[in-house]
Amino acid sequence: MMEKINLKLQKNKKLYFAGDFHLGNPNEISSIQREKHIVKWLDIIKKNAQEIFLMGDIFDFWFEYKKTVPKGYIRLLGKFIEIIEEKINIHYFVGNHDMWTLDYFQKLGIKVYHDPTEFNINHINFLIGHGDGLGKGDNRYKLLKNLFRNKILQTLFRIVHPDIGIGLGKYFSRKNNNKIDNKIANINDERIVNYCKDYEINNHKDIYVFGHSHKVTERQISDKSKYYNVGEWMYSSHYLESDCKYFKIKKF
Repeated sequence: MMEKINLKLQKNKKLYFAGDFHLGNPNEISSIQREKHIVKWLDIIKKNAQEIFLMGDIFDFWFEYKKTVPKGYIRLLGKFIEIIEEKINIHYFVGNHDMWTLDYFQKLGIKVYHDPTEFNINHINFLIGHGDGLGKGDNRYKLLKNLFRNKILQTLFRIVHPDIGIGLGKYFSRKNNNKIDNKIANINDERIVNYCKDYEINNHKDIYVFGHSHKVTERQISDKSKYYNVGEWMYSSHYLESDCKYFKIKKF
């Protein structure tokens, strides 16, 4: 049975959900501009944030070697540390572009999740995750995901020099993710919605929050449950804000 994480949201504090920043894509200049925009957003929300949920694909490519991580993103990583030192929790749901983590983010104080996770916050039941590989269909990607998660293959890839390995990873990530395809976004979002509907049959949740599809969405899963997709930050900058009494998708 999936472990449930219980949290208590303090008075006048809020939850924030955002993801699919895809830092590194499509080029360094636009990525740095986006990173500064995200840091500005974090500076504003930290005044009343208690829990920040990063919905995956924060980086367009991320692969950790034992003593090497991808170069850059110092502004964002520094802001994460600053926020954590101010007693704000950061929850990181790794996506399909940044699943290859060891322990770097945990050492920064970030809580890391590799699969959808149940939370109970102020008696509101949540299911939160990135959203890739869920539901029926997309079998080719599911096969690739299992390969990417294979520890032996990851170890073999780490034998490759970081300059080559990270360079190849960034090249293929940018090649396959340089624009928003509305048709694919709709298909991916519908897969996640259907997954939530199936999940709801045997395990009721009040709120479902996901990313991955790049499509901002707010839909009923059942009479008593709702689904939110927080979209992306490559071409937009949406996020979900809540105090457990209201839930609202906003644009920064």
